[in-house]
Amino acid sequence: MRSHHEAPIAPAIVEQASEWLMLQWGGELDGAQREAFVRWQDAHPEHRRAWQRLQRLQQTLGEVPADSARAVLRDAPDPQRRATLKLLGVFLVAGGSGYLVQGSRPWQSAFAEYRTATGEIRHLTLSDGTRLDLNTDSAIDLRFSASERRIRLTRGEILLTSGHDPSRPLIVETPAGDVQALGTRFAVRELDDGSRVDLYEGRVQVRPVAGQAVLMKAGDSLWFNTRQTSAVMALDANASSWAQNRLIAERQPLGRFIAQLSRYRPGLLRCDATVAELLLTGVFPLDDTDAILAALERSLPVRVQALTRYWVTIKART
Repeated sequence: MRSHHEAPIAPAIVEQASEWLMLQWGGELDGAQREAFVRWQDAHPEHRRAWQRLQRLQQTLGEVPADSARAVLRDAPDPQRRATLKLLGVFLVAGGSGYLVQGSRPWQSAFAEYRTATGEIRHLTLSDGTRLDLNTDSAIDLRFSASERRIRLTRGEILLTSGHDPSRPLIVETPAGDVQALGTRFAVRELDDGSRVDLYEGRVQVRPVAGQAVLMKAGDSLWFNTRQTSAVMALDANASSWAQNRLIAERQPLGRFIAQLSRYRPGLLRCDATVAELLLTGVFPLDDTDAILAALERSLPVRVQALTRYWVTIKART
């Protein structure tokens, strides 16, 4: 049995550890950054375990001089640095033994046919005419055959407007089960504890791996895991606004908005409980998250405290 020490680490924690590595390789941390780094390690046992494993991985790769590695990361364009650290993260997620299992989700996501980085959104038209939008930090593989059109979602979220092909069902495969389109527009998102389906047009059938199938109609939203589905809920009409590269808030609690925005920004973005219930209304372009944070300071009684670019907290203005 694999010990806890060897167990995989959640991808979100791996990304946080990688961001701290980027900061340290980029130069000496200042006092506030060092304090934030210590607080991050103390915040959860998995944070410290991720950092310790990353240190061991660096020792394993010790043939590369540290100064050279820092120079490469410092001088490379930001997307290239992030891709390098994400690759390190793949090994970190895989386990302390330092090798990858091809069937693991970290492996599938890192080497998926189509994937996006944090903050990136892609728009694709598939061979059958299906329009597919790939949200931030997402990964899919296509498995089209003569009998079906299968999209394997291994990470993140997609929005689909299905092409017309009656002879081949369109199926989104998730670890929790399959979502089959019946001429429709819908989104599927991978969550830590299952999958969520938002249905905008048409119908879909949700089939958990070991649970009862559920037929959804337009306007429905539900969550499911391998064994069960939640009760059907009303769809948030603005939930797919990311496909137009924007977030829309209509009297939305600030804490919930910041949780959404954090998906599009590297590092840790948090909202203090004292301002989490402030209501926010607006349309926010996702191509510049710094500009969104500045807009929040102008429109609400809050301030943005940034210890580093990767450690930001929204607090009450004093």
